[in-house]
Amino acid sequence: MDDLPNEVLSHILSYLLTEREKSRLREDWIDAILPARLQSENTIEDEFASWHQLLETESIRNAVRRVAIETAPWDDYQDDGDISPWPKSWLVRGDWPEFESAINRICDMPYLDCLEVRFSSLCLSEEYPEAVFEPTATRHRTLEIISNALRDRESRPNRSIVRGLVLNDLEDVPLPQDLTNNLLQKIERLHMFFAYEDGQREKPEFSRYLQGNLLPSVAERVVELTLTGDVWGALPNEFNCRGLLFPCLKRLTLDYYIILRKDQFDWVLNQNSLVDLKLYSCAIATHCFVDPPEYQNWGVNLYGWQKMVDLRSDADLSKHPLVAGTSQFGALQYDIGWYVSGLRWATMFDRIREKMPQLRNFSFENTAWGIYFQGYARGPDKDPLSGRYRTFDEFWCNRPYDPVTAPTVSGLFDENAPSSPVNLYARTETADREALERLTEQTRRRRLGEE
Repeated sequence: MDDLPNEVLSHILSYLLTEREKSRLREDWIDAILPARLQSENTIEDEFASWHQLLETESIRNAVRRVAIETAPWDDYQDDGDISPWPKSWLVRGDWPEFESAINRICDMPYLDCLEVRFSSLCLSEEYPEAVFEPTATRHRTLEIISNALRDRESRPNRSIVRGLVLNDLEDVPLPQDLTNNLLQKIERLHMFFAYEDGQREKPEFSRYLQGNLLPSVAERVVELTLTGDVWGALPNEFNCRGLLFPCLKRLTLDYYIILRKDQFDWVLNQNSLVDLKLYSCAIATHCFVDPPEYQNWGVNLYGWQKMVDLRSDADLSKHPLVAGTSQFGALQYDIGWYVSGLRWATMFDRIREKMPQLRNFSFENTAWGIYFQGYARGPDKDPLSGRYRTFDEFWCNRPYDPVTAPTVSGLFDENAPSSPVNLYARTETADREALERLTEQTRRRRLGEE
């Protein structure tokens, strides 16, 4: 293997190795043969001198298929709240010529196919002002530089079109419309991991932007789509691409997506071109405690849910008014208290099997982005049905969902009541598992051409 040219090794290893496996290669191979990583600890020194030197070799430029741009290297955080490589001009004016020049080197890679942008997972937070964070302005400026470099690259002869884009820790702040259009205009494989402010989940303006602007801008051409956040999609904002079709979409991955109602998932079932659907750590919400003032602003749609008898001794619900809200379905009002949904995964699995005739691959696993997307080492395999149901309670502020098996749930409900979350996993185990097996078996037969 030592005798193989570096460009050959790069091409081979880019397909064979996970990120963890690549890290075990000999140090003197790393810069030469791995998919390029801009703004790592090594490349950022001396105004990205090693990065530019690396790309002076034609065989390396020709071998690169994927570039990862790290805007805030995690190992460079300083006590003063800044990240050491950032010049003050970058934070104040969005001016960093050396960084921009380094990004522009993607124009010199004739066969580049995919860009990955790795932002910091920490956003500006009023709740934790002393925390290290990456400002919204520099995040947007980075994307602006990248989009301009992509357009410059396309104007040059003998250059492939970059079709893949990974946005890791994309802050939940809408991008300007012109930046959205410029950045995504040629993208066909889009993978996004959302980052939120501490103590806040899913800003309503970002949810509207995602459904009304960003995704419609790529809907006609995207063939791969990954959407992942932190227990997102239901509360406080519903994610529902109702009426939006992706005619070329072949592979869809949803991670930590929470389902409140059966019709909330219809936008997925309506994608007739899908052949591969992956649901990672997705859950159905079965119990929800409604309490003002949050619900007056959220506009949660609990259509089809039923009011429960609240068994907590300190709850006198007769003294509380209706809780009003608005949603895409119009004005909604609920009495304060617990609500329960009868939606179960057995029903959802059967609907997927019946309504998606082109589906050839289906995955339902309790795993995370770092494992299934970034190739980090797996721990012991988990039962795919673990964590499949969640509850929402007013007391869980930072992480509003909690598995219904959690100790915090016990004592609130009569465990013998049919609508109780207590022992829900055991009560639904057989039906859910059998429905999952029917679905996976049918997709297997389709792959083998037996249907």
